[in-house]
Amino acid sequence: MLEAKQDIVLEYTYPRLDIEVSKHLNHLLKSPFVVHPGTGRVCVPINTKNLNGFDPLGVPTVTELLGEIDEWIAPADGEKEGKSVQDWEKTSLKPYVEYFRSFVLALMKDEKEIKVKREREEGADAMEF
Repeated sequence: MLEAKQDIVLEYTYPRLDIEVSKHLNHLLKSPFVVHPGTGRVCVPINTKNLNGFDPLGVPTVTELLGEIDEWIAPADGEKEGKSVQDWEKTSLKPYVEYFRSFVLALMKDEKEIKVKREREEGADAMEF
């Protein structure tokens, strides 16, 4: 009876892969900033520490982003003359790009620390006789 109960729990709670989503390129929404072909919504990275605050329907669409770029007016104060502003900085995509950038920078920092540590260890081993 216990084995049957475990099988039922496994069957109904274990995550399943949808073969169509896994093999067709137009379903691959796993990369940040990919646009969903049906809704036009942009796939954005989210902070897993704040999942309850994430609203999937609040994610910008391509049409909204284009409108935001067209309507954007440069702030008069605090901006240096000649400083160009990237298009993504003019949109509601900005916090997602900044979050992704901080994530990538943290990965690069970790990778650099690992590389330095590995080089130190290899250097110490080379000196041993």
